[in-house]
Parts: sequence; C-alpha cells; structure tokens
Amino acid sequence: MNRFSFKLIFVFAACFLTTSMLQAQFTTTFAKNVNPGQQSGFYYSLPQTMLQLDFIIEETQCEPGPLSAYASLYFEHEEMVEYSSMEYKLLDVRMKQVATPDPNATFFVSVGAVRGGSKAEFDILPNGIIRSVGSGSALIESESQQKPQEPLQIPPCMAKSRNQGFIKLITSGKSDAQIAREAADKIAGIRDSKFKLISGYYETAYTPESFREMYSKLEEMEQDYLSLFLGSRVTSTVVRPVYVIPSKEVLTQTVAKFSESDGLTTGTSGSGSPITVQTLPLNNTAGINAPSQSAVESMSYDNKLFYRVPETANVKVSLKNTTLIEERLIINQLGVLLMAPFANTRMDFDTETGQIINMKMQ
Repeated sequence: MNRFSFKLIFVFAACFLTTSMLQAQFTTTFAKNVNPGQQSGFYYSLPQTMLQLDFIIEETQCEPGPLSAYASLYFEHEEMVEYSSMEYKLLDVRMKQVATPDPNATFFVSVGAVRGGSKAEFDILPNGIIRSVGSGSALIESESQQKPQEPLQIPPCMAKSRNQGFIKLITSGKSDAQIAREAADKIAGIRDSKFKLISGYYETAYTPESFREMYSKLEEMEQDYLSLFLGSRVTSTVVRPVYVIPSKEVLTQTVAKFSESDGLTTGTSGSGSPITVQTLPLNNTAGINAPSQSAVESMSYDNKLFYRVPETANVKVSLKNTTLIEERLIINQLGVLLMAPFANTRMDFDTETGQIINMKMQ
C-alpha cells in the first residue's frame, strides 16, 4: 500500500469517526418514556397557551339601616335594603395569553460523551421552556425573561367605591320614634336647601365650581341620613381572574359560573349561569404533514429537536347565550409538533409559541 492510499484511508476513517460522534451527540425522547435516573441529561419544554380571563365585577355590600322599621312611615315609595346581602354586577371581561410549559410537549435530552466536534449549547428559561440551541445565551439580558404579567388596571370610570357607614346620632334619652322623626326632619331640611340653591332663592352669584361643590355636599348629607332608613350600599370594583388551557379534545369548556347574588365561582359546581370558552381552530396548520402524537411519544430521535408551528383560533367567551368577548388568537397546543435536525446549527425559539424564529447553519 503506497503512502497516498494510506493517507486516504486515514482521512476516511477520521471523517467516519467524527460523523459517528456527531450522530451520537444527543438523543431526544418524550419525557414520560424516561425512567428516573436511567440516563444523564435534562428536560426542556415547548410553551402552551393559557388564557387569563380577567372579570371586572362590581360588588355591593347591602346592610339595612338602624331606622328601617320607620322607613315606610316617611319614605314609602323609595327602595329599601331589608336584610344583609351581597349584590354582583359583571361590568367587563379582558382576555390575554400566558405562555406556560406544555406537559404534552416536554422532552428529555440525553447527552452522549463527545470529544471534539460540534457542541450543542442549550439555553433554557428557568421555567423549562427552550430558548436556543447552539447560540449560548442567545438573547440579551433584557430579553432573557418572559415579560411579567402586569396587573389589570381598572378604568377610572369603573373604579367607583363609596365606603359609606351609618352616621352617628345623639340618641340618649330619646325613643326610636323620636330619633326617626328628627332624622326625617333633617332630610326634609336638606332637600329644601337643595331646591333653594337650584332655584336661585339665595340671590348669590356662585361660580360653577362653587355651585357644584355645595350641591354635592348637600346630596352627600341627604344620602347619609337616608341610609338610616333605607340602608347602606358599599360598592367596590374588583378583578377576578380565571385561567383556562384550550384543548384539541374539548373545544368548548365551562370555566366558571356567575350570578347577581353569588358572584363569580370557578369551575362547574357553583350557582348561576355558565361561562364558557369556545376555541375554534382556523386550520392554518392542516396542510402540514406532521407526525402523530403517538409517534412523538413512542420514539427517540438522534440529534433532532422538537419545535412547534402554532395554530390560530377564534376564541369566544360567553355568559349563557351572550358573547362577552371574541378574539382571534394564537393557541400553541392546537398546532403541530415537528422535528429540526441539529448539525453545526444555531436555532433560536420563540418562547411564547415554540416556533423556530432563527436558524443558522454553521
């Protein structure tokens, strides 16, 4: 064998050995098929879409007044609180997407012993969602974490609340009937002052600001005294979140119930009208010939990583037969799982969807 032939065989063997090491670099397996402690490696997940529904609810605590027994005597035709209760009114609902690790798209990467050749550098978020491979820390620090969910700000027009308690009266040595008579006379005097202010009886040229302030104070005093007979209503506006994960198997889910007497209760066991979330895929991924879920779960793949092409869906939230909100959103888990080969490759993933957003062949 001449020297040239020997060199050719040596180069061929070296290339074959290097290729073999790259092929055995890592193996990707569906997480549930890995026995604990069986292999050395790590897990990564693709994100699924969780919907956060923020229900804006007006809550009113009703308490009967201490002089309610005399309400019909002086205020027969006005509405009265007869007993302690809570009243609820649904004002609005807001919907947003939250990316969380998908248990049906979580994989185990077993790493082989590799000497030389290309190294696979995996970059994974603290919650387990994969961000990049072969890039090191692919993104700058300001982009390295998912944006925190900002608390919902209630519009000023909705955030009305009056913490009204019952005013204190001088009651020593007086019967309840006398106290009621004095309170009723006070209300009559306040109403007379309001009429005189509006009619111009005082013949004073008030500025618009002064007029509004004076009338507002009289109105507040009247309501304070009226509450002694008619009862108190303390109103506040709150945000109640409900979380739902859309599913391919169940396109319409009952996530909560609402009633004006019991408010919002999550799940299906509460009282009131059902709140449903309907997710209808638009089938933009229908033309992709993707492996079945059973194929994804049953096999191991050398030097391949799973990514996702998400699906777009029409999402509708309804209370009984009334549509509360309807939007077109990206729902990751309704899409398809595909495999991308890794060989001297850099891949960056969208941590909100699991889609590959950047791929570079080294």
